[in-house]
Amino acid sequence: MSKFTRNDAGHFAGNTEPFRHWDAEGEVSYSCAKCHSADGLPEFIKNGGTVAVTGSGSVVTAGVGAMEPGNGFKCATCHNESDWPNRYAVTSVPFPSGANVTFSKKDAEGKLIPDDANLCLECHQGRESTASVNNALKGKDLDTVDANIRFKNIHYFAAGATLFGNDAKGAYQYDGKEYLGKHAHVENGFTCKSCHDVHALGVKTETCATCHGTEDVEAIRYGDPVDYDGDGDMAEGMYGEVDTLRAALFAEIQKYAAANGGAIEYKAGAYPYFFGADGKGYATWTPRLLKAAFNYQYSQKDPGAFAHNGKYVIQFLIDSIEDLGGDVSKFTRP
Repeated sequence: MSKFTRNDAGHFAGNTEPFRHWDAEGEVSYSCAKCHSADGLPEFIKNGGTVAVTGSGSVVTAGVGAMEPGNGFKCATCHNESDWPNRYAVTSVPFPSGANVTFSKKDAEGKLIPDDANLCLECHQGRESTASVNNALKGKDLDTVDANIRFKNIHYFAAGATLFGNDAKGAYQYDGKEYLGKHAHVENGFTCKSCHDVHALGVKTETCATCHGTEDVEAIRYGDPVDYDGDGDMAEGMYGEVDTLRAALFAEIQKYAAANGGAIEYKAGAYPYFFGADGKGYATWTPRLLKAAFNYQYSQKDPGAFAHNGKYVIQFLIDSIEDLGGDVSKFTRP
């Protein structure tokens, strides 16, 4: 049976947590239904749904109601039943930062042309942003422990936010710093479906090889000889550059936490991800620590971040290390 496949891929894997999480409740809440039910996205698009940040920092999704749990997506999640087999026509996508982002190009009259990849952005955008983090921490002293602070989770696979960098502001961006916008792939006409199989979701590594000369995605650089992480290895791919800086950031997070409330541990697969010495959710947050932890989590939850916009990721990782008081002298910020 080694050649058999038991479970459906990605969006159609109805036996997995992204679709089974709400079985006990009997419905997928309105805040999750857009991306975790078969009919949520069509309703969101039909109703002109929006994403907004409240004064308390919460991100609210409007335009879609609660839905019954389903067995993964169905064809009509992305294909318009009334205009079959065309996909839903989307020209611009609202993001948690308040920005509207798009893959669309303009026609001769200056109007945006719908792009199928915008459907991907509807869900692969994360659930938080610079704006929601700032709103949640408004008026709080940077280095004072506050029991009312709760960790903000970017959520899973925010690849769209990474791709558009400063245009989307999905990661936490520090005041006084400049950040790169959309990745050169986007500028050059590449979209999500250029690199990913839209149904099976795997990476089309043969596409990478066309320009980069290798199908080993983690070995790919952007052609520049810069040693961003300062480890002396100028031949490693962007994955290695990002991974070293990610480890350096977590070391600074641990150092800062030890001096401001105790030990901190990270568990990528266990909510709420950051834990204290007692094994319970970490509870002695300061605003400065939360910002850095948010960016660390961001770099973990978009596993392709190094490819989606590696230089942008390097920027916010280095800035997080610096803000915690770490030595960034050996790093090179893009």
